[in-house]
Amino acid sequence: MNTSGFDFDSRTISALSSLESDGRIPHAIIIEGSDREKTLAAAKFLSMYAVCTSEQKPCAVCNQCHKAMNAAHADIYYAQPEGKSGGYSIKQLRKIIDDAYIKPNEADAKVYILADAENRLSAVQQNALLKLIEEPPKNVVFIFTCENSRNFLITIRSRCTVIRLRNEHSFDEDVCSFARKIIEGMLSSKEYDLLKSLTVLSKKDKADDVLSVVTLILRDGLMLLSGGKPKTDAELGRQLSLSFNKRKIMELIEVTEDAKTKIAQYININLLTTWLCGEYRRISWQR
Repeated sequence: MNTSGFDFDSRTISALSSLESDGRIPHAIIIEGSDREKTLAAAKFLSMYAVCTSEQKPCAVCNQCHKAMNAAHADIYYAQPEGKSGGYSIKQLRKIIDDAYIKPNEADAKVYILADAENRLSAVQQNALLKLIEEPPKNVVFIFTCENSRNFLITIRSRCTVIRLRNEHSFDEDVCSFARKIIEGMLSSKEYDLLKSLTVLSKKDKADDVLSVVTLILRDGLMLLSGGKPKTDAELGRQLSLSFNKRKIMELIEVTEDAKTKIAQYININLLTTWLCGEYRRISWQR
């Protein structure tokens, strides 16, 4: 992912780069952050990536990138709030649903950007989009921006890749240390090491951040296997790339994101850690 020339801090670059796998980005992305301008800039950047014709995406040079940069691309749709409530109308969402099944006009992909989605999409409207997000047409990307992704329905959130845009030093050292121990537990031959490392999740004020860093380190391993450069922890990323293949790391990421969703549902933390330990072990030991 080409981030040179874009005004992003290293945390944002790391979060965005973690989305790329085999030259693609996920079909549904939630960008969470308190800085609205930053989340919108990230959404525009990803829309450029989706339509760019260069091998180094986004190049910011090709005609597709220029149109995306100026919010004037025929295949990039910015949903607009309507009415006194300032929300997205059912009529507009139906238009998006119908349009998503039509081939792109000039690019290889279509992108739909819904800003401030947590406040502009009701539960009914989110449910209207659910099937489309669950079974999207080929080369269609949905990007939602918000302040808090937990305000989305679990059914929507679980089908999206969530990235959090934070300030440079938003993850404290304790959080990073706990996350490293969990990764080391995954790599250990002793199940007890992993289960012990997961007890940190009982600290619910840190659990979400710890698992977010776990995901970032896992993506370091994925980046190395794909020929990219690690962004969070080069050494653990290297160990992951030597121990697991791409499929296993992607499964570990999916399970980690699923655990974050379960934490948001306030399930029993002891049951969660036991389940998570079992899932990590199942994936890491399978042939």
